[in-house]
Amino acid sequence: MQALKVPWPDWRDAAAYAPLLDADRSLLAWEWLRRTADYRAAAGRALGASSKGAGAAGAAARFGLIAFEPAWLSVPDARPLWRADFHPYVLRAEIAGAGQPADLFELDRMSGIARLIVADETEHLLLSDGRKSIRLDGAPGTFGRGPVRLRYSIEGLATAASPLLTLRRFLALCRGAQFSRALHGREVRARRWILVLRAWDALATGADQRRIAGELLSRTAVGPRWRSRESSVRSQVQRLVRQARQFADGGYRALLH
Repeated sequence: MQALKVPWPDWRDAAAYAPLLDADRSLLAWEWLRRTADYRAAAGRALGASSKGAGAAGAAARFGLIAFEPAWLSVPDARPLWRADFHPYVLRAEIAGAGQPADLFELDRMSGIARLIVADETEHLLLSDGRKSIRLDGAPGTFGRGPVRLRYSIEGLATAASPLLTLRRFLALCRGAQFSRALHGREVRARRWILVLRAWDALATGADQRRIAGELLSRTAVGPRWRSRESSVRSQVQRLVRQARQFADGGYRALLH
């Protein structure tokens, strides 16, 4: 089966990529995954099949996901659920004993931003507004059974940092009913990563380095001698294209860490 054809944004249109400025790394990584031919083909087969059982879940795991997400969904509409072995910002939770009302988590209060999937005998919960995300895992019945008091599992020294940040984000969301701006700050390299993505989309249309440089870096990169006349721009576009190819070859996974 051929890979699903997806209408990509016009790489020359900066506004088409603007939602990515506020997207977290898990969603920036999704933008790269959905552009890979292997993923589009596998997702097309799985989502088009009448049965979406263990086979589909196992196939999605090859790409680091709990379940297939349609490749045509971009930020802020996509809701990818990454596996904990790909994305360490996953907080493990379990049901604790009874507690005071203020200590209870109720999934219904998060209905507008919650996606809950049961796979591999685990409940996988994603809380996302399409730009910011929080991921929790638990045994079946942990999150969807009603108001529950949760206990969280965080271990180690270096490995504790990622789930600890997720816990802080989760507590802030539960207290304030919105994602914390302080804990979900804009990625400092977001603009650079968006340029890299636009460069890759440009390459996919057959654009050469001169055209990419002229559209993304400098309007002066024109004419047959632009490489010698604009040596700095030439170096910039070469780095941009090189990084785009590295990301497309799986380097985007570093964003998840």
